[in-house]
Amino acid sequence: MKILGRSRNILLRGNVLITTLILVAVMLAVFVSIYQWASSNARITVRNNQYNMSENAAEAAVERVIGQIDRDFIAGSIGTASTYAALPSTIDQSGWPVQYTYTSTNGTAGLADVIIGTQSSGPEPLNSQYAGLYGIDQPVDVYATATPGGQMYNVPATVHESLQYAKIPLFQFAVFYNVNMEIDPGAAMKITGPVFGNQSIWEGSSVCTFLSSVSAVGTNYPQASDPFATSYTGSGSPTFSGGIPRNNADSLVMPIGTNNSPGAVLGLLALPPASCTLGTPAAYSEVGQQYPANEADLVISNYVWGTNFGSLTPSGTNMIVYYQDNGLLPLAYDFYTLKTGGVTNSVSTSTSAGKDCVTNVLYAGFTWATNVGFYDWREGWNGGSGPAKQVQAVQLDMGLLNKWLTNQLVVNSGYNSDQAKVLHTGHHIGSVYVYTSVLPTASLLPAVRVTDGAALPNPGNSSNPYGFTVATPFPIYVKGDYNCQTYAGSSLGTTNTTYTVPAALMGDAVTILSDSWSDSNTGKLPAPSNTTVNAGLLCGIVQSNPNISGNYSGGVENFMRLLENWGGTLTYNGSIVVLFYSQYATNSWQPTGNYYNAPSRNWAFDMNFKNGKLPPLTPSSKAMIRGNWYAHQ
Repeated sequence: MKILGRSRNILLRGNVLITTLILVAVMLAVFVSIYQWASSNARITVRNNQYNMSENAAEAAVERVIGQIDRDFIAGSIGTASTYAALPSTIDQSGWPVQYTYTSTNGTAGLADVIIGTQSSGPEPLNSQYAGLYGIDQPVDVYATATPGGQMYNVPATVHESLQYAKIPLFQFAVFYNVNMEIDPGAAMKITGPVFGNQSIWEGSSVCTFLSSVSAVGTNYPQASDPFATSYTGSGSPTFSGGIPRNNADSLVMPIGTNNSPGAVLGLLALPPASCTLGTPAAYSEVGQQYPANEADLVISNYVWGTNFGSLTPSGTNMIVYYQDNGLLPLAYDFYTLKTGGVTNSVSTSTSAGKDCVTNVLYAGFTWATNVGFYDWREGWNGGSGPAKQVQAVQLDMGLLNKWLTNQLVVNSGYNSDQAKVLHTGHHIGSVYVYTSVLPTASLLPAVRVTDGAALPNPGNSSNPYGFTVATPFPIYVKGDYNCQTYAGSSLGTTNTTYTVPAALMGDAVTILSDSWSDSNTGKLPAPSNTTVNAGLLCGIVQSNPNISGNYSGGVENFMRLLENWGGTLTYNGSIVVLFYSQYATNSWQPTGNYYNAPSRNWAFDMNFKNGKLPPLTPSSKAMIRGNWYAHQ
């Protein structure tokens, strides 16, 4: 009995031992698995960390290349791909804890892959925040591979970024301000196209409606109080039918210089600098062509004495017109007043020519380019005491200009020059740059005025006209209807711009004078008549003065300056672009009832500008638009 009892105890102890050994084995297996998992996870973590660092290093290389391309794009034009491919000299790794070797995707040391595509031949849709706009774009792709050295795992990473380097025509915006923008119309007003501010925007009118996008590089202020004009208030927040206004948008680089300051951009309309002065080969380089003075088909100037203010009988010669086609060629006069009376379009150097001899000439000039004088009460305001400032303007008569361009029968007309322009450039003469040498004084304002412009020049009566643009660094005045009819029909008084040509006016400021305007009037608030103006307008403004309580710029609603007692309608179709502050027409806006009363504003964005029908000399801003980005090992 005792023997049997001990056998059972031995068996029990054996089972316990076996169970313990099994448990130990299982625990060892679990421990080994945990160790292997932890070790593998640690290796994966180390590799992932190294990959992330390599990705950051590769991105640094890509961004360095992009920075070089962007610098050249803003300053002029993009170079060749090989210009930007070399990496070692552009990346300082002295402070990095890990050193990297950079290669192209095919393994070439010290190089990135830079692929520069072909610039588009015409405007194309843009991506990102500029969706809905068109631009001349150049696609660029940049690749770089970074591989670490001396690490546990030398994991490489490749980063690729696609970009568009775009030139965006400014007249695609209904309103574009390179300075702080303010808008506070007292009557209902609709802005039908996109609005962009390269600084901030105050929207202070409850009766204003934005039907498209509104973007500010700074901040939108849809509120009653104007943050830019002390103690000036509007009626409240407008309606944003095109979506919530956007703050902190990417800025657009202006069409001249390397920064967006109004002072720098002001140079756009000035005479070009010596490095690309008028008529030199450099004037026709890409940098030189940033200046309308170098790009315009005709360049006009007068002498410092102009025509004496109020003189009815000009004498001598005070106007020069240059034809620009890879050089400046003075054109022959087509209008002569004679000492013995009468006029002629040509004279002879021969004394046998009688009265048509050059010795009988009292005045030599052009039928369509003359000097005129009139009065501006805003510029002579002086607290209401005046007197109205005298304006001496180079006047361009658009009707006579069109005759000059198309008349084949008259000696010294512009027909041959126009045909040469078509032969050399594929388009008719369609732009004029005017520089007046008349000096401004406390009582005299040099300027440019366009008149008889209901139908603008359209040589050949083309159904797809090239258009016409007038540019000057001086204030521009528009007398009467402008660009509201063609040979095919009329767009007078409507927002339908079917019967117009692509047109623009660029100057220090723009003032609209109605069809009823009289140059002899010296009083305030003359009676106007309904007037239609269709053109892109690029001009300056007089900014609000925060040091003077209530001093307001006049806002977008008063961007077009007025001098009459408006009660009728001012119809306007185009694009409003403000890049700088006025330098010549510098008197501040005054409320209605002083030198003007407001019209009914029948304003709209010209949709032709969205459909590729842009005016000659349209300036373009520049933007780098980022597209696809990805990284891989």
